[in-house]
Amino acid sequence: MDYAYRYVGQSSVYLNVTNRCTNRCSFCVRYKTDGLGGAVLWGMEEPDLQMLQESVLRLSHLADVREFIWCGFGEPTFRLELIREAAPWLRSYGARIRLNTNGHACLIHGRDVIPELAESVDEVSVSLNAPGCSRYVEVCRPDSEGAVGNEKLYWKAMLDFLRRAPYWFKSAQASVVRYALAEEEIELSRSLARSLGIHHLRVR
Repeated sequence: MDYAYRYVGQSSVYLNVTNRCTNRCSFCVRYKTDGLGGAVLWGMEEPDLQMLQESVLRLSHLADVREFIWCGFGEPTFRLELIREAAPWLRSYGARIRLNTNGHACLIHGRDVIPELAESVDEVSVSLNAPGCSRYVEVCRPDSEGAVGNEKLYWKAMLDFLRRAPYWFKSAQASVVRYALAEEEIELSRSLARSLGIHHLRVR
């Protein structure tokens, strides 16, 4: 399992620190492949700070890194303490820190962790993935073995995270997956994001 990887020609380093997730999204690539861009992302072992640092340092041309991205084959906020612990070291490179998240962090930890994340992350991208609750449950398939058993709470938790994100992070966006939704649903998702104060919807 590679804890850090980057694509050729890109100035971003991706941090893959867990395979645990509260969703089982119908479109998730982890059900089709063990990795991306030559990196092996599927594995049971989760890194500590030293293991993550060693993985990052094995990458070439770190001087041109502009962004570190918490992402991978799971929900990175399961590793909240590592995100917080690694922030000073990552920032020593002068790069931005972005979090790709499904917005379930507060459910996962049973408390409001957005202020803690905001201390360690500059930008956030939240997976909206649907224009309404029933469609979200259908597409993202919240896992009852995750934070809670009530699927609707996952939708509400994600919306609350998305709504609060602009107040806590320097930059916040929502995202949807193009082939999982009809064009009309994408536009409805865009409108929903705007109603929550999010002005950029990334269509992946």
